[in-house]
Amino acid sequence: MQSLMAGKELVQMQENVRRVVQSLELCWRCQRVSECQKYILGNMVLVWLCAGCLSELHQPTCGPSKRRSRPPASRKPVSSDCA
Repeated sequence: MQSLMAGKELVQMQENVRRVVQSLELCWRCQRVSECQKYILGNMVLVWLCAGCLSELHQPTCGPSKRRSRPPASRKPVSSDCA
């Protein structure tokens, strides 16, 4: 009786693992494998996004982008001298 229960639990575990593995997708934005959700980008393109990237897209940003790799070029002050 004990081995029969262990066998049923093993089959259930195997089905759970199979279901989770089949739910994994490649995130379109960060390129990580995770449980993703469908997201329509620009009302035209269907992409898969992980929860982190999805929450970043839904939060409004106030300021410069975090992805900027270099600082903006500094501006030289404009002088009123026209020599």
